[in-house]
Amino acid sequence: MATSTLPIAVRAKSIQRRRLAIRVAVVVAVLATTLAVANTAGAQPVSLAEIARRDQLISEQEALLNIYRCRFDIDAHQVPGGCVDGAPVLPAEEPQPFTGAPTAQDLADRDWLVGAQEALLNAYRCRFNIDTPIVPGGCDGGTPEPSPSEPARPTPPPAGEELSPAEIYALVSPSIALIETSSKLGSGILIEGGYIVTNHHVVWPDDKAWVVFPDGTEFQDVPVVGSDFMADLAVLGPIDVPLKPLTFAERDDIPLGSDLYLVGYPSEPELFPQPTITQGILSRLREWATYGLTVLQSDAAIAGGQSGGALVNSQGIVVGISTWRFSTAGFALATSAADDAIIVERLINSYEPPESERIRRAPRKVGEFEHKVTGARGIDSPAFTFNAAAGTKATIKITGESNGVIIVSDSVQTLVTQNSTTKGVEQTTFEVLRSGKHFVRIGSVSDGEYEFTLESTVRLHPYRDEVDGTTLLAEGDVEIFYGFFDYTYDTDWFKITLEEGDIIEISTDSILADTRIEVRNRETGESFESDGTNPLTGLGFAVNAHLRFTAREAGDYDIYINEQSGGRGVSYALTVERVQE
Repeated sequence: MATSTLPIAVRAKSIQRRRLAIRVAVVVAVLATTLAVANTAGAQPVSLAEIARRDQLISEQEALLNIYRCRFDIDAHQVPGGCVDGAPVLPAEEPQPFTGAPTAQDLADRDWLVGAQEALLNAYRCRFNIDTPIVPGGCDGGTPEPSPSEPARPTPPPAGEELSPAEIYALVSPSIALIETSSKLGSGILIEGGYIVTNHHVVWPDDKAWVVFPDGTEFQDVPVVGSDFMADLAVLGPIDVPLKPLTFAERDDIPLGSDLYLVGYPSEPELFPQPTITQGILSRLREWATYGLTVLQSDAAIAGGQSGGALVNSQGIVVGISTWRFSTAGFALATSAADDAIIVERLINSYEPPESERIRRAPRKVGEFEHKVTGARGIDSPAFTFNAAAGTKATIKITGESNGVIIVSDSVQTLVTQNSTTKGVEQTTFEVLRSGKHFVRIGSVSDGEYEFTLESTVRLHPYRDEVDGTTLLAEGDVEIFYGFFDYTYDTDWFKITLEEGDIIEISTDSILADTRIEVRNRETGESFESDGTNPLTGLGFAVNAHLRFTAREAGDYDIYINEQSGGRGVSYALTVERVQE
């Protein structure tokens, strides 16, 4: 489970209660005035004075929040200008005058923010035992009692009624989370049950992430409860957060040309950023029949960090999850929310949490600084992993008689490809760019088998790809297998037993991977490859592979699948069919 935004331990500091009490009195007085006005707001036009009163209250409450943050050293990074000696450096900002004609939605947005601020203030008061008499219901065990009710949020419009872009942002953005792993950033969507849906490629290869919402509510080490690399989906949680979950569309029969909006966090450098919104239209609906996915193409601009963001319609309903970019123009590609909802439900229902703390805290195996590496050219090469923080310098060396190659990659890019000698020693020293898991692949460009001594200044763990060695067509005449390229120049391999004259059709289908197929006789080493004249994928973004193979003799064969350009973190579907003639 995730930890709350409040730390277990805080610094013990003296409390200037009088100063805080004065601030609280101001807040309570203004809040009472605001609520009185709010009770009649539904029957009267919205005035600039009502907006100004709420803006002033928001400013007062934010000032008090910053005082608490500095005094108790909690969430101090959110205080503009920081803290010195337990107090904010900068004075409180005065609200800016509202321009234009205010609407009921403007008022509702401010009322929601007032409620969210008050809930956080009460959490601080109970946690640090300060001004607890003004907490409604009092405090119990360091938390408000009763628990703060969810602040009123803008509600979806009646069926058929469209919202403005500003109204859509106010409705959707509070439930869009920033997702950060050890090496990557992305976006996520809060759904029913306290789960967050994002892309598989955002969290992979990590099994937990830091999650923060626009109001500053953050959760550390939120577990990944399930992922589907074919649909590029992952689910995190559950978390307990007083925010309204977003609704997924039940259908994807959206008319072409419909207005769409993408809400997410594009390449955010800030620690606690706000999501952005871009607007476009539905340009095309694409079907990936291999996995039963509908993909929505929109000209809404997408950038790194918006993966996992919400593509919503003009009513603020999620119609897609932002996943890929189309062409250099950066058009958005989103998997259909109607399809995603089915996959997400399966992932949540199939999750089995650790049975006990003992299992969760089982000691990790320690890697070694030296390994013996054996293999053969053209066959899946040995791989290792290590975890390191950004800035770590590492040296890796292999020694042997063959022409060795060292390839080091993280979950985003290749860091090193070392092949400077024809035999003897290959050595590389590099700096880790992103914290987290890294892959080391050892191979050879010399013919035949090879053997190396591998030495490293970081502990390396042998990496075993669970799909390698899977037996195909053990039963039946057709088999479909879903695979994933874990690291740079990863090769997945499968076993198959054939009789003399057996004919098999082997094909791959992928959205992003340019795949290649090779069949090899395990005893003789004779191999056959796909010819490179393969069709594009159903979506037209990558080149599929196809090979019709006839066994010249009975025996055991291996099927190798790799990504021609060395791509990592991409998936494919493999179909093997026995042909009857």
